[in-house]
Amino acid sequence: MTVLAGPLVEHLLAMLPAGLRVVGLMALAPGLSLQQAPAQARVALALALAVVIAPIASPHAAVPDEPLRFMALCLVELVVGLAMGFVAAAVLEALRFGGEVLDLQMGLRAGQLFDPASGAHSGILSTAYYMIALVLFVSVNGHHWLLRGLAASFTIVPIGSASLGGALAELVGDLGTCVLAMGLRIAAPVMAALLLADLALGLVARAVPQINVFLVGIPAKIAVGLVIAAVGAPLLLANLGSIARLMAQALDLLVRSLAG
Repeated sequence: MTVLAGPLVEHLLAMLPAGLRVVGLMALAPGLSLQQAPAQARVALALALAVVIAPIASPHAAVPDEPLRFMALCLVELVVGLAMGFVAAAVLEALRFGGEVLDLQMGLRAGQLFDPASGAHSGILSTAYYMIALVLFVSVNGHHWLLRGLAASFTIVPIGSASLGGALAELVGDLGTCVLAMGLRIAAPVMAALLLADLALGLVARAVPQINVFLVGIPAKIAVGLVIAAVGAPLLLANLGSIARLMAQALDLLVRSLAG
């Protein structure tokens, strides 16, 4: 038994850095890290994927002899996985951001809901938009190619070769700009309709001062916003295609920037 323990421990230590990259991705990836799922199930899924992917991804990974170097290697691989999960999750946040803008413009921020996906309080439309995006993402097997990209990352960035430099910070900044622009583009049709509704209410207030515009305007803006959002819902499919392409490009740039 003792004879087998030594090689087994060495094998597990060799798999640990690669497994931490997998666990880091699972901690933040969209659809694979839902907070309402039992923690035991999420941990079991992450460990199962690590056990499957790690031996294939790094069959001949060298383990540093020094404990500090080994801990540093594990930490870097965990950061790599977290960065990949963050990039994948940040792109889907474009729809949540668009919904947050609409909630603010329509006056729905007063009725905030507890969003189980993010663990925070979100508006009605932001929660709905994110859930729709998540369902469509899973329906097109986005989680499958995300895992395939994770497995391919070990070929481009082998264990111990990741470079956490300035290119990573620049990529995060560019990604934030793209997410902001895409979220505003998603919210643009409803925002335009709400602007026209505000102009119409202003003209009504000037023409008929006796009408309480604030009392009439709040439900009117909510109704107009919901109608335009429902009519423009099919456009989310086109935007989801752009989001999927942006996610693929961002992950590719991330992995190549980590490769140095």
